[in-house]
Amino acid sequence: MRWSGLFLAGAIWWAAAGGACHAEDQPADESGLGLVWACHTNAPDRHAAVAEACQAFRTKTPRDPLVVVAQGLEAWHLLQAGKTNAALRLWETMLAPANGALSKAGAQMAHNWLTRLDRESVKAALMRVYVRDVEFPGSLEAIKTLKKGTLPPLADRWGNAWTYRLADLRAIQGLRGQRYVLESRQMGAASDLTRALAWPYAGGIDFEPMRILPGVGAGDTVEFSSPTHKRIVLMPGTDMDGVVFAYLGRSLLILTDGNHWRVTPRPR
Repeated sequence: MRWSGLFLAGAIWWAAAGGACHAEDQPADESGLGLVWACHTNAPDRHAAVAEACQAFRTKTPRDPLVVVAQGLEAWHLLQAGKTNAALRLWETMLAPANGALSKAGAQMAHNWLTRLDRESVKAALMRVYVRDVEFPGSLEAIKTLKKGTLPPLADRWGNAWTYRLADLRAIQGLRGQRYVLESRQMGAASDLTRALAWPYAGGIDFEPMRILPGVGAGDTVEFSSPTHKRIVLMPGTDMDGVVFAYLGRSLLILTDGNHWRVTPRPR
């Protein structure tokens, strides 16, 4: 990514300059997270190595407000590496009561990914019904008739019942019970885990921080640009087009689209 080299240099400079100051002044270890992010951007396919770097950051500073970023990034890499249970446990910890924009954004991210994982359990149960009946059921109530196995969640992580319906085969019209649509009401087509894992990390976050606006919001207001908007003005905790401005620190800025984080240098 275009930011990785610049960000790594900035993180090293920050660490050399004394790091994150005293805890009462700047509790967030921005230089540490910056190095973790550089590890991710420089080798995004080295899932085990990035997950290990995230874990080391979390272990070193467990109460750091930036830990939630490392948790979400680590969980994504674990899932990509096939370590589903470990990823699930991390996202579960991100569901804790949220205080502040960053933790609230992390909780939203956890809801999204856990809903996708829960949907996979429902799909597996539907396949068991199909093996038994040679067709998918007309409703999810049929899952309750399965005699063995744990009943999958019949609602998404927001407590809403799944949207489920039978659909025609694309090639053969009129043949029912051979295809279905299963979605979270909140997420729609984005409920699909396989599709979500194929998205480039942070590829949907195209807001570029341009500058801190002087005299606006006590220095917390940032001007962004994007391919679809010439000028975007946001304060931490606000959002636009599904992108949340989650954090502004002394050396870095963090955005999220509810699926991924994006860490960039703080603009001047």
